[in-house]
Amino acid sequence: MTDLLAGVRVIDFTHVHAGPLCTYQLALMGADVIKVEAPGSGDQMRAMGPQLAPGMSPGFLGQNANKRSIAVDLKAEAGLAIVHDLLETADVLVINMRPGTADRLGIDYDAARKINPRIVYCAISGYGQSGPEADRPAFDHLIQGESGMFHATGTPEQPVRVGFAVADAGTAVIASSAINGALLRRERTGAGAFLDVSMLESCMTLMGLNYYGFLATGRVGRRVGPQPLAGVGSAGTFETADGTLMVNANSHRLFVRLAQTVGRADLLEDERFATPAAAQQNRVVLRKIFADLFATDTAEHWDCVLREGGVPAGIAKTPPETVRHPQLAHRGSLATLSGVPGVDELTVLGAGFTVDESPTTPECPPPLLGEHTDEILAELGADAEALRAQGVVA
Repeated sequence: MTDLLAGVRVIDFTHVHAGPLCTYQLALMGADVIKVEAPGSGDQMRAMGPQLAPGMSPGFLGQNANKRSIAVDLKAEAGLAIVHDLLETADVLVINMRPGTADRLGIDYDAARKINPRIVYCAISGYGQSGPEADRPAFDHLIQGESGMFHATGTPEQPVRVGFAVADAGTAVIASSAINGALLRRERTGAGAFLDVSMLESCMTLMGLNYYGFLATGRVGRRVGPQPLAGVGSAGTFETADGTLMVNANSHRLFVRLAQTVGRADLLEDERFATPAAAQQNRVVLRKIFADLFATDTAEHWDCVLREGGVPAGIAKTPPETVRHPQLAHRGSLATLSGVPGVDELTVLGAGFTVDESPTTPECPPPLLGEHTDEILAELGADAEALRAQGVVA
């Protein structure tokens, strides 16, 4: 954990993936993230997937470390009063509810800024808070389709969904960036902000190169499957004797280097490949030559050979192989936490960057539902036992 956002308090009304991942990024930067959850159930992600302990699924554990949890009934008048008291102390509020839900609960932007005019209020939704599609429910795979991401991914014959929740994850990163920008502006001007973050637009931002070409020329890019967009015979994925090798010799200069590195300098004298135009025209033949060559030895062998020759390459890894990557160990990219119910130790991801050569990884385990209710109420000067007796908190 770093101190980039030390002293910043975030009230987190989010659930499932996009919102919690956004606030996890803030927590890893040192913010005090208070996760407001419904008594008895909490964040829906708690129940999604195998239960390592009651309410502690891997999906929940992976993006809620370094947060505190308060379980409070927002539909109770006393519960809403607690939230309003929290808002007075907050810098940021994040929701990922369908438009209109926050209004019904009394935690919409107008209500929040009346309590705290300096609040940075971030509303994450599928299509934005206004417009003809604003009320539509949104899920990751739906947004992949709506944004054009599904169309852009897969083989020429068949589009496919991206193999992870990229719409949720991309939206989370964009939302956290917007929040940090708003906090910087508030530092300069004193003004709060209303941030309306749409999954649809976030996905289009992630797909920028696809849209840049279409918007400039009117042409829609083609799907190329596992091959690079450059579409040359000396770049792409190649099957070796024991795994998949990724090679990115996508220019004539790198093709020359590749041919020399793997002992096929003769290809440079072949008129079919001697010029960039000729190599492009005969890319299928050229690819077959390299495919046959790479199939003769292991992925590790070719990876070492290509690295030594200065050819961009790498081995396609599985998650178990990736987490053992020596670069991750060197940078401290993963953190192991103890004291997590259901597991002796929990390994989680950091924020993806270092600060002053220090990793941005969590120090505190993910919270049980309502684990910090009493602690947070004490900070507000509220009577936890009386509120619990009324069924307002848990």
